[in-house]
Amino acid sequence: MRKELKNKGQVMILSVLLISSAILAASSLAGLLVLFQLKRTAGAEDSARAVFAADAGIENALYKRFVDGCTEGDLLKDKFDFSNGQSANYQVKMDSCDYTVSVGSSKNTARAFEISFEGLCSFGGQMQNEEACAPEPPPAP
Repeated sequence: MRKELKNKGQVMILSVLLISSAILAASSLAGLLVLFQLKRTAGAEDSARAVFAADAGIENALYKRFVDGCTEGDLLKDKFDFSNGQSANYQVKMDSCDYTVSVGSSKNTARAFEISFEGLCSFGGQMQNEEACAPEPPPAP
């Protein structure tokens, strides 16, 4: 009779070990999923900073084109420091005055904007299609 009592204790220990290992595996998996979500959230923040930096680069290029006057091959750079210790920067390459690419970056994330004025002309202070800027044909006699 004593042998049966010893076997019952071993089954109890084995079942407790199996249940605790299942709980440990489930909590480890949940922790890993939370870690991935935290990394994705930080990436979204860096992406937003990079978008705003690229937009600032486009604004700088537009100012240079319409106010200061641009030259082919201009390269514009700037860096922004935020109050929380983060930073972002942009680099603008003006291949011509009609085509510009701005790349903003923050940490390992980069976003780019491009702007093109090809096929447009200025008419009354506003940009118009080439058809709107073409001189009207003389009236038929």
